[in-house]
Amino acid sequence: MSRVVDSQTHWYPRLLWDAYTERTEYPRCRPEGDGYLFELAPDRWFPIRPHFYELEQQLEVYEAAGIDVVISSSASFGDVDGLPIERAKEVALALNELRAEAERGHRGRFYGLATIPWQDTEAALDVLEDAVTRLGLRGVLIHSNVAGAPIDSEHLRPVYARLAELGVPLCLHPARTIMEDRLRDYGLEYLLGYMFDTSLAALRLVLSGILTELPGLKVVHPHCGATLPYLAGRIDSSYSKPYSLGTEWPTPPSRHLAGLYTDTMSQSAATLAFARGFYRAGHVMFGSDFPYFEPSLELSFVRRALEGTGEEVAVLGENAVALFGLA
Repeated sequence: MSRVVDSQTHWYPRLLWDAYTERTEYPRCRPEGDGYLFELAPDRWFPIRPHFYELEQQLEVYEAAGIDVVISSSASFGDVDGLPIERAKEVALALNELRAEAERGHRGRFYGLATIPWQDTEAALDVLEDAVTRLGLRGVLIHSNVAGAPIDSEHLRPVYARLAELGVPLCLHPARTIMEDRLRDYGLEYLLGYMFDTSLAALRLVLSGILTELPGLKVVHPHCGATLPYLAGRIDSSYSKPYSLGTEWPTPPSRHLAGLYTDTMSQSAATLAFARGFYRAGHVMFGSDFPYFEPSLELSFVRRALEGTGEEVAVLGENAVALFGLA
């Protein structure tokens, strides 16, 4: 029987939260009982409970849901980009060690994405090299901005070039957005802001020429590609206008976008169907976004949405196995 691979899950070891407690400015973190409180917005605190930081508890949830393999990162709250560079590098190296240890302890069930200190080129390259060549991690996580800076910043190009050489995926995920201070009402930051921030990030990788220069760079843009599949026609018809790039490319941006990878997180059969039609064959993977959403419900939704399409085996496992090089 084919394995079910969950390509978007999140584990936040205590080491990360303990490092966050050192911060004295927003976003802060503080201990509460056996867990933590994380500052989502100024003086608005989100409880961090054991299902965020206890890996064994997470694995029990996956097993109960019928998920055989997970690709795991520390996303949304999990960056080290706001820490001083040396401390960020120290924490990233330690987190990646914990992921490699978890891979050894749960061989064939758990695979970790590396945390990288993206704010500094040399630190990022050092941690990337250690994570992939020594620890054997199968991919890296980048948030939709690097402490507010765009992910096509010039200092990141050497890191992307090395990633392409190593052949491991760059997995994008939303975090605190560049519009956060305008989106604090009604949960807009999480309902829409996250999706727009990753869309801006992915499109910047295209329009900056990074994906053209590095055709071997494999990028995962989650959540059915957020807004980009729906706006691809507008982007193609406008990118060469004088108010945009002002020049026409041999390959339109939508072709580059369709070559990205994505996952099924959408909670909408129509959205998932649109994404399956937009992205290249083999580029859509199952994802549950646990612990923010319930894996059993997400898996049931995807099975129903894919019924009769002939794509169930590929989307639920084979595509992720191929991308991440799983045994």
